[in-house]
Amino acid sequence: MAKSIHQIIDKQIKRWELEKIEDKPIQESINIITISRESGSKGHEVAKKICLETGFDLFHNEIVEAMVETSKTSRVLLETLDERGMNIVDDIVSNFINKHHLWTDDYSKLLYKILTTIGRHGNAVILGRGANCVLKTQKALRVRIVAPLTLRCDNIQKQLDMNRDYALKHITSTDANRSAFVKRYFNCDANDSSNYDLVLNTATLSIEKAVQIIKCSIS
Repeated sequence: MAKSIHQIIDKQIKRWELEKIEDKPIQESINIITISRESGSKGHEVAKKICLETGFDLFHNEIVEAMVETSKTSRVLLETLDERGMNIVDDIVSNFINKHHLWTDDYSKLLYKILTTIGRHGNAVILGRGANCVLKTQKALRVRIVAPLTLRCDNIQKQLDMNRDYALKHITSTDANRSAFVKRYFNCDANDSSNYDLVLNTATLSIEKAVQIIKCSIS
């Protein structure tokens, strides 16, 4: 898995570097979608289907974390932006840190820069990692996928082949960890609906319908 993720990153870097050489302008329309989700709400499935239908690239937790690790030893990923773009990224990160009164370590700063760099390039769906908090000042559509606990337990039971008690514990732990991550690094409440442009309930909306709503919102 780690090898395939790094292959994905290498491919993405080459694509961005090619765009830089070709002097393609940074997109200004809404072509970034961030998706936050409750465990078991099928947010990952929604993200994958959006990418299939739009041609956007999917950046999920593992890819973002691997990008942060890559950037610890090499700046090549961040340097896929031109000098002006890199300066804008630095300004966004600095303003975000100051506005939220955050004390940051090296990991935090790299995470902000990676998310903002993805946002500057566009044509991407970012799943999790608090991207909705970082990209709130950019032209991004910030989506939250939710569902009733009973349905989420059903989904996790089927997905992970576990009994209901373990499914409930898994959901509770996963949601708590995600909320703690967003609070720690961005001083944001993952459950606050005001941090999103769309909140979609997959109990009443199929994955296909949720995707259509999202696509209509960026067109």
